[in-house]
Amino acid sequence: MAESTTLETIEIHPITFPPEVLARISPELSLQRHLSLGIRPCLRKYEEFRDVAIENNTLSRYADAGNIDTKNNILGSNVLKSGKTIVITSITGGIIEETSASIKDLDDFGEEELFEVTKEEDIIANYASVYPVVEVERGRVGACTDEEMTISQKLHDSILHSRILPKKALKVKAGVRSANEDGTFSVLYPDELEDDTLNETNLKMKRKWSYVLYAKIVVLSRTGPVFDLCWNSLMYALQSVKLPRAFIDERASDLRMTIRTRGRSATIRETYEIICDQTKSVPLMINAKNIAFASNYGIVELDPECQLQNSDNSEEEEVDIDMDKLNTVLIADLDTEAEETSIHSTISILAAPSGNYKQLTLMGGGAKITPEMIKRSLLLSRVRADDLSTRFNI
Repeated sequence: MAESTTLETIEIHPITFPPEVLARISPELSLQRHLSLGIRPCLRKYEEFRDVAIENNTLSRYADAGNIDTKNNILGSNVLKSGKTIVITSITGGIIEETSASIKDLDDFGEEELFEVTKEEDIIANYASVYPVVEVERGRVGACTDEEMTISQKLHDSILHSRILPKKALKVKAGVRSANEDGTFSVLYPDELEDDTLNETNLKMKRKWSYVLYAKIVVLSRTGPVFDLCWNSLMYALQSVKLPRAFIDERASDLRMTIRTRGRSATIRETYEIICDQTKSVPLMINAKNIAFASNYGIVELDPECQLQNSDNSEEEEVDIDMDKLNTVLIADLDTEAEETSIHSTISILAAPSGNYKQLTLMGGGAKITPEMIKRSLLLSRVRADDLSTRFNI
């Protein structure tokens, strides 16, 4: 007698995930599902940028022209909000002494032939940069990450090679503080006098000083790539910087002391005590025509296998897919984790409103970057730069 067996029926129920959970589990699938509907995970169109709101110079010591905050050391600031991401940039400064001067800076650099030899020096040597520190807040403490260091270095190099900040704009035109007959002190600056009395005093001072600028950039609620946001915020902050005037005491303008060493005598000038004026300042003179704004783009191929199926056509026969004819789309202003982690072919552009381009970075690894995509991204970046330039209003 054969044994009777009972077959158990197992039912399998599909599991559904909310969009935000699916984006964490499978970001590429989430991206393809949205792109198949003609939108992105952030619900924007392919070539649509995020709206940008800015606040300039609200954190600076010169925010209130009638009441200068002498305890605040911020020379320029900007708060930029793009989507959910907030970037806070504050610029501080210091004064350093120039230890090595070029031939052009010397009072007597020699014959004309010597100047002709040095005429072809590197143009980049005439420009300076800012020393930025980027902090992406993630609710953790510790040393800075590789991404933060990479972005900081890229910002420094991009400002230098964009020729935005000339060195002559950072030179300190030191004034001289003198005592009046009534016991009060007054400070005279070389560009505030009609005669050359003070200029003659400055010519005796062979030492030269320069301002150096530091930028602290804090990123809050990061949702995507942050270099373009940091760069744009830094551009706004630089345009609002005011440099405090500096002076030295009249009694220390020509102090010397003699030191004898093994029978030899040498005259050494004492170090000047350079002091910053608490009330007077001058705006930072930058090359406004070289101000550029950053934008980023991604190239992604639409995968037909990941598209949402239409219930009306569910009974249709399967169609062969030609993988060589996949549609490629250009995504502007990458946002959300799904786009940042799934799109590997990217384009980063620094464009000026005048139409000049300061930097173009192509990174492959995913979809093929075609010349048409590059042309389109260049056009969009110029329009974007023109729009961002109109938002600056101190």
